[in-house]
Amino acid sequence: MPSSSLEHSLNNATIGALAGALAGLVANLLINRWSRWRLYRKLDFISQPRVGARTSVRIYNGYIFPLNSVYAYITIENDPSDVLKPPAGYDAYISPAHCSKVQEDRLCWSIAPNPPCVDVYPGEKQSLDIVEFTNDSDWIRIPSESGWGMSRVFLKKQKYKATIKIVSKDTKAKEFLIEIDPTNNLNPIILR
Repeated sequence: MPSSSLEHSLNNATIGALAGALAGLVANLLINRWSRWRLYRKLDFISQPRVGARTSVRIYNGYIFPLNSVYAYITIENDPSDVLKPPAGYDAYISPAHCSKVQEDRLCWSIAPNPPCVDVYPGEKQSLDIVEFTNDSDWIRIPSESGWGMSRVFLKKQKYKATIKIVSKDTKAKEFLIEIDPTNNLNPIILR
């Protein structure tokens, strides 16, 4: 076989290999982008009725792939004057002595021992703790990523607009606009 024919065959093989590699790379990028988009679109927020003093919601993964390392953040439209001193026997990260707005602060999941991060499998509705109050209290309590042992904040018992942000390494963050209404004894957390 002449050397020019051999060079021509090698060049064609190299071009074919590069084209195949490029096509594979583009296909993988498109599949990953599609999966991330579908995970985002199929992530849902389901309000739950109040059980005792606490109210949680369900975060639903309606897609065929799991969401791994899922964190939840809360932002509450509160004034600094809404922040209360924790009742006796309780402690909180945000208090009148260490006052700030509740701004993208982590929440805990409802499973023991109230971890800050969980995996949400396909078709699973994972419970997320949001708020605690009793009918005879003058406060509402928001948990922290540490669970209920260390509260995020105690706020005046009134309606608040808030945002729950769900973050996972598998898709972009998704926000849900909610209202916390302690006067609604049946369902104090609703989507806005």
